[in-house]
Amino acid sequence: MRTLARLLSRRRRPFDGAGLGRRHRRGEPPPADTPDRIQLTAATLLIALCTLPLLPALDHQVGAFIAGMLVLRGVAIRWPRWRPGILVLGLLTIVGGANVLDAYHSVWGRNPGTALLLSMMALKLLEVRSLRDLRVLLLVFCFLLVVQCLFGDSPWRLAFLAALLVASFALLRDLCLPVHPTAMVARARDGLRSTAIMAAQALPLTLVLFVFFPRLDAPLWDLGLDSPNAITGLKDWLAPGSVTDLVVSGEDVMRVSFDTPPPIIVDHMYWRGPVLWHARGNRFEPAGPGDFPEAALDIEPTSAPLGYIALLEPSDQRWITALDGPVGAPRGATLTPDLQVLADQPIDERRMFWLRSALSYRAIGLTLAEKAAATQVPEDQVTARMRALVASWTAGDPPAETVVARALEHFNEQPFRYTLLAPEMGEQAVDAFLFEARAGFCEHYAAAFTLLMRIAGIPTRIVLGYLGGERNPYSDDYIIRQSEAHAWTEVWLQDQGWTRVDPTGAVAAERVDPDGELARLGNRAPARFRLEASSPFGRLVYNLRHAVDALDAAWRQWVVDFSHFKQQRLLAHLGLGPLKDLGLIALMALAGAAVMLGWGLWLARPPAVRDPVVAAYAEFQRRLRRIDPALAKRPGEGPLDHQARLAAARPDLAAGTGAVVEAYVRLRYAQGDTGETGLAGLRHAVQNLRRVRSAAQD
Repeated sequence: MRTLARLLSRRRRPFDGAGLGRRHRRGEPPPADTPDRIQLTAATLLIALCTLPLLPALDHQVGAFIAGMLVLRGVAIRWPRWRPGILVLGLLTIVGGANVLDAYHSVWGRNPGTALLLSMMALKLLEVRSLRDLRVLLLVFCFLLVVQCLFGDSPWRLAFLAALLVASFALLRDLCLPVHPTAMVARARDGLRSTAIMAAQALPLTLVLFVFFPRLDAPLWDLGLDSPNAITGLKDWLAPGSVTDLVVSGEDVMRVSFDTPPPIIVDHMYWRGPVLWHARGNRFEPAGPGDFPEAALDIEPTSAPLGYIALLEPSDQRWITALDGPVGAPRGATLTPDLQVLADQPIDERRMFWLRSALSYRAIGLTLAEKAAATQVPEDQVTARMRALVASWTAGDPPAETVVARALEHFNEQPFRYTLLAPEMGEQAVDAFLFEARAGFCEHYAAAFTLLMRIAGIPTRIVLGYLGGERNPYSDDYIIRQSEAHAWTEVWLQDQGWTRVDPTGAVAAERVDPDGELARLGNRAPARFRLEASSPFGRLVYNLRHAVDALDAAWRQWVVDFSHFKQQRLLAHLGLGPLKDLGLIALMALAGAAVMLGWGLWLARPPAVRDPVVAAYAEFQRRLRRIDPALAKRPGEGPLDHQARLAAARPDLAAGTGAVVEAYVRLRYAQGDTGETGLAGLRHAVQNLRRVRSAAQD
């Protein structure tokens, strides 16, 4: 063991950043190029803080290795003899690289590359011996800050990274100073103040480059990487229980901004998604590509179309949930005969679409193939009592409208309940729901209503999407979340075409379950029963959440998603619309030169030198004015004459004012102590003047 210990420590250089190593024990000063304990502690803290936001995206064994290396660095700062030697560092380097390979089986890609970079930075921190090593590490740290942008682009993350960048520059500045203040707080304060001023000076030039740099069609921040978050959203099928999982999710689906205020209540906004035609057992599915070859788009708006911009979150699906009913497709999408807006490619990143919808429309088209699919009944799901129920509605051969109305009355008058806590209903879920459980969520009502109408011979299809939304009063747009997921039906009526029918809304309001799982829906539920914040604290949280959301939306719109189109709109608003790429480059160069010239002239101005002795004497005059305005020094009056007048007018202040004037004259005119000691005496005498006055008044 002794031989192994000597081997491990043979190549170790004497190291004493805090005066605790062998040099200190021998009474020798540390090397001039060795970082001290404060600098090493600051570097370790910076890397640890930068690692924290990345830990959820990294494999747990990689995170454990990095955390272990940072802890070992902290221990070595406190007890330098525990710092590993070169041989141990070499072994740790091999272990760190093998750990990343074992976790990811590669070093290519965002997560493996970041894991390898962090592991090597933690090991480099252990290996730091000189100021040069620490400077190199801090330069690589700046690269790590850029890598963070691959994992998120929220304003809060960017503000955190900006703070870390300023702190790293402050540490770099500290490494360049030959002499440091003795107090750690003073060192941190001076460094952060200087680097914060430099960062503020760089902001105008940064803004010029950001606004005028020629853009591509996509934002500069769009690197085409997969979203780091798990993608959730509507499925293209429905079975009892399939939508409930989404409704308890608070994830955003999209954000919508209308050209003009919408003439409908937010609770009545139906956002149309997949359309389900085929009933296969207990499951409804959409039509395939060749199921309806003769189908054609046949929509007739009966109200003025409403224009709006929809910013969709990644869903990995092609459908664009548009306000019912869409009258056209945006660029990069198509409008199907059953009024689905489908993107040309799956939406695997945040995308913006310009849409138009008519709140009132007629869709008449119904081919023979569509009618056959819309009246298809799965025999294994239809029971005798379901047919008997439908027969009671169709007695006397009433029109389809009457059958629909009787079905809705049945849901309203019978003891059906709206709840997420629906019991298990077995293989024949619709029959169990209609006659036994009579409790369920929107997918239960939509599936049951569809089968009942098809038994009656009425073409019926199911539409999946979202109902409602939440208006943000600060940004004046609407947020649609997964908690607004909903399913409704459409029936085909003669002379009316496809007509929306929402059987969930037929449930009596007093039979909506306000407890249990429904409480997890947020402030809205698909049945449109609002759960408002009633307490003052609740309203404060509600308003604060909307304010934060509006700030995040503005950040995404004007920073993250600042594309070529938005740049042209901004330039047109500034009267610079005719400028193209070359014009933008010239304008960017001129504006950048103007900013640099302005800062150069500002920094070249003669500094305003303020004598600390004069400043202390001015404070003395202010204190005299507060005591009595007549006691202040008169124009042309010297300090000694002024003191003589003070002694005659206020003998009680003579001792205090005399000490101030004596110290001032000695510093200003005599060959006395002009250093910090004399200045401290003057300031002390000025501070004592208030206490002398108080004692005299007592």
